[in-house]
Amino acid sequence: MSLNGVWALEVPSVYGWERISTAFWEKGRYLGGNANFYSQGNYKIKGKNVAISLNIIHHSGNATVFGEKQKKFSVEFSGKKKKNMISGHIYLKNAHSSVASYPTRFIRLADIVQK
Repeated sequence: MSLNGVWALEVPSVYGWERISTAFWEKGRYLGGNANFYSQGNYKIKGKNVAISLNIIHHSGNATVFGEKQKKFSVEFSGKKKKNMISGHIYLKNAHSSVASYPTRFIRLADIVQK
């Protein structure tokens, strides 16, 4: 099963699920970002289980993420695929706060255009 494509990253907020990033997944490679940060990493799939490991850079200053203020950080995601959605949790690596995990989901938006 291929996960190659364009994906939206969403987290829960007081108004429901909020879209915070767009990511491009191709052949195990993950590239994503928005107006304030970019992320690079890789993903693996085994059956319906999906694992993602990312390095994230907040390029417009420090951000409060997982209860900690930082410019660079690493996260891991673990979840399950069901149709065009992957649901699970994202975890801050080497967390110092008690807010080290968030429910997260990815929604498939499109295929990656091939030449």
